[in-house]
Amino acid sequence: MASSGIHPEATAGRTTTAIPEVPDFWFELPAGFTAFDLGEPSEARMLRMAEATELMFADATPEQRFGLVVSGEYVLQTMIAAGAEHVSSCFVRMPDDELSQGTLCVLVERPERGPGRQDRPGSARRTAAQWRAMHPEAEVGLVMLPYGMAALCIDDQNVRIPGAFFGLDTPIPTTVRQLQLCVPLEKGPGSVLFVFTTEDVAHWSEYLDLLSGIMRSISADEPRSEEEPGPHAPAAGGAEGRT
Repeated sequence: MASSGIHPEATAGRTTTAIPEVPDFWFELPAGFTAFDLGEPSEARMLRMAEATELMFADATPEQRFGLVVSGEYVLQTMIAAGAEHVSSCFVRMPDDELSQGTLCVLVERPERGPGRQDRPGSARRTAAQWRAMHPEAEVGLVMLPYGMAALCIDDQNVRIPGAFFGLDTPIPTTVRQLQLCVPLEKGPGSVLFVFTTEDVAHWSEYLDLLSGIMRSISADEPRSEEEPGPHAPAAGGAEGRT
């Protein structure tokens, strides 16, 4: 499911990720995305990431691989602290042969009021209005997905990565581009928030192609197996992600 010109460095195929709180919400992850075990100790996860980057990016310098691991772990820790239900890392090689990394985070937003159906288009419009007020420089809009209307926000953010990761005393400033997609749930109040972040702004158009495939795959129906295909079954050779 990789977009045109992007070559996933991870093993071809898909992973199935479950978020028990929302069993009626499914999405597909393209090859190149690897889900993290959010309960795994940080040290063990970084060692495993280091081994994976060495295998996938054999021609990269040790400094490049180190940077991928520590910056990825920093973003992951930030997302876990924010209550992420799913986090996956994307490792791809771009058409110009550049190595690139991004991180996808999925959070479930549940209001405290009781169950019941919501005005989904109205909820998406309110979210977009809030984002416009909070991020006046961002690109904010509404998108119509097969699952329904969703709010979209794309923004550049300045962040500071702790210098200790790189053996430095001061934080390292960097700019990341972030895409947020808020999808009101079909059953009951609440929404699912997708957050994709990358420092590779130069290849943003390629990432948009990749992310649009994830957005279009969102469904309320559980994908059936290839042996028992259904209307929402993934294409042959793929696998599904689920929340």
